[in-house]
Amino acid sequence: MLREEGGFYDRDPRDYRLRVALVYPAPYFAAINSLGHQILYFLLNSFDGVMAERFVTDLKGSVESGRSLDEFDLILATIHFEGQYPVLFRMLEGVRKPVVVGGPAVSANPLPISSLAEAIGVGDGEVLVPSLVESLLAGGSLEELADDGFFLPDIMNRAEFKRVRSLKPLENQIIVFRGNEPVNSYLVEISRGCGWGCRFCMLGWHWRPRLDPDPKDLEVAVERAHELGFKGIYVIGSDAASSKLIKDLLQWASEKGLRVTLPSLRADQVDRELIELAVSVGESMLTLAPETGSERMKAVVNKTIDNGEFVRVAEEARDSGMRHLKLYFMVGLPSETDRDVEESGRLASRVAEFVNTKVTVSIFIPKAGTPFETVPLAREEDIKRRISIFRRSFRGQVNAMHYGRAYIQTFMSVGGLEIAKLLRKGVRTPYNRGAYRSLANRMGIDLDSIVYGERDTPWWEYIDTGVSRDFLSRELRRALEGLPTPGCDISCTGCMPKCWLPLRSVS
Repeated sequence: MLREEGGFYDRDPRDYRLRVALVYPAPYFAAINSLGHQILYFLLNSFDGVMAERFVTDLKGSVESGRSLDEFDLILATIHFEGQYPVLFRMLEGVRKPVVVGGPAVSANPLPISSLAEAIGVGDGEVLVPSLVESLLAGGSLEELADDGFFLPDIMNRAEFKRVRSLKPLENQIIVFRGNEPVNSYLVEISRGCGWGCRFCMLGWHWRPRLDPDPKDLEVAVERAHELGFKGIYVIGSDAASSKLIKDLLQWASEKGLRVTLPSLRADQVDRELIELAVSVGESMLTLAPETGSERMKAVVNKTIDNGEFVRVAEEARDSGMRHLKLYFMVGLPSETDRDVEESGRLASRVAEFVNTKVTVSIFIPKAGTPFETVPLAREEDIKRRISIFRRSFRGQVNAMHYGRAYIQTFMSVGGLEIAKLLRKGVRTPYNRGAYRSLANRMGIDLDSIVYGERDTPWWEYIDTGVSRDFLSRELRRALEGLPTPGCDISCTGCMPKCWLPLRSVS
């Protein structure tokens, strides 16, 4: 039997002026482990006159009271990736309440979800939600949010991407018990965003440069995890190893007897000291993302980490008592050849000489607002051949992405208003390529032209990320020429006309 503590329970909705249904299109445990979902939950409930309750896919009614969506004034949904779009459409089918959607995927391209929502927040919820709540409490309407970072499908305005200017850990969090043992971890965001400029990465081009918390706040968060009764910490950050605070966090957690789970780390930012600290807090496996083992392709994608770094980390991990590594590779990248994939498999084999190595091979999917946004998805026959080549080059455990899912994610990532119509019409369509193509054909929508053809970029008419469109075009040209570009921590490249962080340019 599960029970949770730390939330807001046993409240009378008649005591509140604004009742918000906070929807996460995934099961309960996925929502509990979503830091963004918890941030919004505590933020909403911090406003006088606001009551927010959570909704997930595997519970009928809200988590707190079992109330239905219809009993709330506003639905606020958070989406992390495109695969959650159809789930959200099903969760909200038949609901007649205003819907606001936010999250990374819709911040890059709000058009595919525009048939569901009255407003779509672009950027960080900590900035967007106060404007939303204050406007509604004052008797305003969603239409008044057009200048506050919200894209409004009814008027098709251009929304400015909103970012927090300081990163503060979420101190109070929900803890879930089975009996007397906590089953979830305390979530600590050690950094947000990334400045390395990997040309395929949506997060790295929308949340740039990287933002780190104040060391004192981070230490307080670790102390708070211990006080609340958590047994472990889950570290969140797309560029966690580059943060100078990661070793401090591991040391503080060790002193409190807390286990720590780390996210994927850049191999060139991992040293023996970090590995030994990770082992001391119970981490049994490091996760690294080479993406490719080909030196040529490293320059193409702008992730120029020498293969020797991955081998070094594997050897130091073994020597420090860590027995496992997980590696992430990608196939279908622009200008990729079969030989490039062979080199990736050989890199995995070199790493496996030192530790038990698990490999995940994903398929490159173009993302809006990145240098590769106009690159087509590789054809299925090429992907299947390259995955087979990888498997022949590396004889260990390989988990490969299904091509049909890559196809669906592509048209949801870089589609326009036609995809919004498709998702609305296909609310009960099975999540498979054939079903969506069949429905799209009946509606006169050519999905293959979106996935494989020359691609329009309509989202640029409606989203201002702060990054220059000309800069992204230049980055695509540099990619095809095999030229890397330095990251923000090394030198300011002028990607943003108005970068909001004072950066030191290094020649």
